[in-house]
Amino acid sequence: MNIFPISFISEGQTIRGLGYGPHSGSPRNVRAILIHGYSSSKHSLDPIAVTLAKEDYPVLSLDLPGHKLGATGGALISFEMAVQAALDANAALPSPCRPVYIGHSMGSAAAVVAASRDDMAVGAAALGLGYPITVMRPDPDVIGYYLERWAWVDGASPVEVGLAMDESIPPALEKLAGRPFLLINGQQDQELPPSSAKTLFEMAHAPKTQRTVASDHSGIPLQAAPLVAEWLNTIARDSTQPLS
Repeated sequence: MNIFPISFISEGQTIRGLGYGPHSGSPRNVRAILIHGYSSSKHSLDPIAVTLAKEDYPVLSLDLPGHKLGATGGALISFEMAVQAALDANAALPSPCRPVYIGHSMGSAAAVVAASRDDMAVGAAALGLGYPITVMRPDPDVIGYYLERWAWVDGASPVEVGLAMDESIPPALEKLAGRPFLLINGQQDQELPPSSAKTLFEMAHAPKTQRTVASDHSGIPLQAAPLVAEWLNTIARDSTQPLS
């Protein structure tokens, strides 16, 4: 498969990422925009990117600004910046593919919000998401853990980002109604436990699908890769909206 660097401007910052060309060289008419989680980088979603490219989907996996494990630099001013980066990533690609937004943790909330704002989006996939995002943060040990993660990010704190996600998710799910939504949660997820995933799934509208993998929070993308491909194959086959 062809893997190549991509850069584009979003809210005045240069965002970098990798594009994955379809394995057969003959792309499908749906492309995947991948958004990683807080204090992570695009590398966490490599299993999803490679799996989808092997299924002949064009993929763009981006590094959000302010994340020190990534390549973009800059600063993560707010959760909204992650949403806008996903939308601008899709707009930077000239081909007539319809996007599906796929994310992990914070990136999954960004994927849901971005898809709700993009009329061409076929749907959204959320890996390791629940509601509310702040469900575990009253616990002092959890707060300490998140403050440690803040050291990896130049910009908004994880608590600030989490509160913004809590505000943004409900209206986004309402607007996404009628388009496919996939939620994949981890049985051993201590950041967003299965109970919070259950609440989120109940908030979502049909058509919706939930899958559970035997994983903690960070390990979900690896185990979710074949499930995302299976889901996307189904909705791409059923997608009839014109490409332009």
